[in-house]
Amino acid sequence: MRILYLAQRVPYPPDRGDKIITFHHVRHLARTHEVTVVCLAQDEADLDNAAALRSIASHVHAVPLSPSRARLRACRALLQGQPFTRGYFNERRVHGMVEQLIRQNAIDLAMVFCSGMAQFVESAAHLPRILHFADLDSQKWKEYSQKARPPQRWVYAAEAQRLLAYERHLACTFDHSFVCTASELNDFRRLAGEANITYLANGVDLAYFRPVASNPPAASLVFTGVMDYPPNVDGVTWFCREIFPRIREHAPAATFTICGARPNRTVRELADLPGVTVTGRVSDVRPYLSSAAVAVVPLRICRGIQNKVLEAMAMGLPVVATPAAFEGIEAEPGTHLLIAQDSQAFAKRVCELIDDADARSRLGQAARQRVELRYCWDVPLQELDAVLHSVTCHRRVSRPPAGMPIGSPSAALS
Repeated sequence: MRILYLAQRVPYPPDRGDKIITFHHVRHLARTHEVTVVCLAQDEADLDNAAALRSIASHVHAVPLSPSRARLRACRALLQGQPFTRGYFNERRVHGMVEQLIRQNAIDLAMVFCSGMAQFVESAAHLPRILHFADLDSQKWKEYSQKARPPQRWVYAAEAQRLLAYERHLACTFDHSFVCTASELNDFRRLAGEANITYLANGVDLAYFRPVASNPPAASLVFTGVMDYPPNVDGVTWFCREIFPRIREHAPAATFTICGARPNRTVRELADLPGVTVTGRVSDVRPYLSSAAVAVVPLRICRGIQNKVLEAMAMGLPVVATPAAFEGIEAEPGTHLLIAQDSQAFAKRVCELIDDADARSRLGQAARQRVELRYCWDVPLQELDAVLHSVTCHRRVSRPPAGMPIGSPSAALS
């Protein structure tokens, strides 16, 4: 089968949440299908990543995304009463590329990752179309609005409302949709009504992320993630300002490593605090995970499954996380990881692990066993295969004759 895979970023390397998912999808599908990837490149390095992906997929087309033009499109969408998420990704060159592929009868099925990319096949109703929402982004914008000040609060609230309407529309018009967790699925059905939507869990590469023999200092803590992403920035800032000082009162030698690409100014300034290190981009996060005794995930705003939690668990690290970071993960608090809501409780849980090597060992071993049982990639990828088979078997595919316009997206923004 000839599959078009649309992604908001180049699905390589698998070094952040969405790219981990899209990489494993593309690699798996390419084993038995002809996969054409059309994606947006965030910078020059991303174009090199697209070249590397060509060893996996049959065809890879990466269109550079200009942040300045994308922001202008987003502003125009906002003024026109549309979701600015849709405007941000609305790159005309991608529309033209996808239309050409469809006119050439080069596509049997389209799979789309994230709602902002769905616009490129909205007019191709004759094709079977599958949409992976990843997170329910409308609710993320709602959470942003609750923490922001005016005028951002009003803009974010408007985006939450408009994007929810768009998500509802997409779920009703695509053949099948996915979210990442059962709780996201319940939220979607409550907010958007019934649709042909299920949840498809993330996995973790258990061969890549695995325990290694090490003897890190008991008070060494680590966080991994892209460090210009607002929820990550908020989480590590909260941890450094309100939680870590409590930990250092108990364990003065405690260290905290923030490991991730593109740290913004707020994050870089945290490196001035005693015991805090900001690495910036690293080629491999595993040495930083194995050099720590405890992984902390102090996220207060997040949706879906947090890959950083799964990766730390797969490395055999004890994890302390907020309820928001834990939501969607099929594990038992107290057995596979520890959960803490406020700064005092979070510091207490970390200090308990610092003081108890046996507890760290038990929790880390249980964490690894849990991800081996539930988060091997084989499980969700088999579920993906089943949906593709169902959609293609029950959907009659009618293609327009060669050269016949499929209908350009009249709502597209320049």
